[in-house]
Amino acid sequence: MPWRNGGGTTTELVIEPGDGDRFRFRASIADVKESGPFSRFEGYDRHIMIVEGQGMTLACGLHGDIDLAPFTPRSFSGDWDVTGKLHAGPVRDFNWIVDRDRARSELDVRIIDVPMKVHVSSGTCVIHVFSGSLREATAGETIVTTEDIELTPQATTRAAIAYVRASSRT
Repeated sequence: MPWRNGGGTTTELVIEPGDGDRFRFRASIADVKESGPFSRFEGYDRHIMIVEGQGMTLACGLHGDIDLAPFTPRSFSGDWDVTGKLHAGPVRDFNWIVDRDRARSELDVRIIDVPMKVHVSSGTCVIHVFSGSLREATAGETIVTTEDIELTPQATTRAAIAYVRASSRT
């Protein structure tokens, strides 16, 4: 879906609906064509990492700057006013956005070259394959599971592994 400011597009990979207009979590990939403001997501924790391109700096006002480098997850509050400043041309980024009142979250990236057990432990895990292939999914595919899963590489694979677990506040 194109952004209102014309600076890029977002492809939603998975979303879990919540109450009313609020979702519990969402994974997406954004193609950022130019520097500009980020959409606010009040009440959400945001995790982001560059998956293509030279990087971007998130200018977060009083909260400082966050430098984004390829395949290095970073986090910030969806309540903040944020402007993305591209380093050297367009980027593609992976986004993991979670309603902080209803869940805790984390984002990791892994190179998988031997079988790997992913422990979900009372939550949901979203695994997105960027390159390579697993027996369970190939590049560009997404797995959503609420149970432990063994990932079996068929070639060296780079994947995002995002977790969401019930918040102790609920």
